[in-house]
Formats: sequence, C-alpha cells, structure tokens
Amino acid sequence: MFYPFVIFFLILPIIEIWALIKLGSYFGFFGTLTLIIGTAVIGIYIAKQQGLGIIFSLQSKLAQGRQALPEIVEGIALLLGALFFIIPGAITDLFGIVLIIPSLRRYLLKLAVNKIIDELRKREKRH
Repeated sequence: MFYPFVIFFLILPIIEIWALIKLGSYFGFFGTLTLIIGTAVIGIYIAKQQGLGIIFSLQSKLAQGRQALPEIVEGIALLLGALFFIIPGAITDLFGIVLIIPSLRRYLLKLAVNKIIDELRKREKRH
C-alpha cells in the first residue's frame, strides 16, 4: 500500500515537471499555461455536469428502494477525475480525462472491481 503513495507524491511530480517543460518548449509559456488552465476548467465543467446526472440517478434509485452502489462508486471515480483536473499538470489531466469519459470510467471500474473480487477469493482460499 506504500508504493502508490511513493509514486503519487515523489515520482509523479518529477514526471509532471518534465512534461510541463516539454509542453513549454513546444507551446511556449502562455500556450502551456492556457492549456493547463483550459483543461482544468473544461474538465471540472464536464465533471459537474456528469456528477449532477449521477446524483439524479442515485436519488431516483434510492427513492425506488433499489441498490445504488454503482452510482456511488462511479460518483467517487468522477470526483477523483475532477480532482486530477484541479492538480496542475499534463499527466494528471490525462488521468482526469480517463475518469471523466463515461465508457473509460466504467471500464476501469469494472477492472478494479474484478481485481478486488479476485483478491478476496484468493484470501478466502488461504483461510
């Protein structure tokens, strides 16, 4: 569990700085700044719109007494995607884009849930 934090807090900033330098050499300072601010604004707007849709779906299912866990998990992933857009950088924007696009988000969530289920089954067999 320690390794993801090492990657996120030590390695990712180094890669982000490298990517920003590369973008800066290609687009220039103001072009890079516009790109970073623009992707953040657009990403947060899209996340807000999709988030409202998820909230309405969640409310509808809860009002009907149906299970709403998929909407909760998808909402958390969307929130994480919006957080990646707030963090300045090109790499985190790519992570944000992946979590903002509904089909990619659902695919990644499906992979993550299957991985968790497999790990739980392995632990169950050991005991």
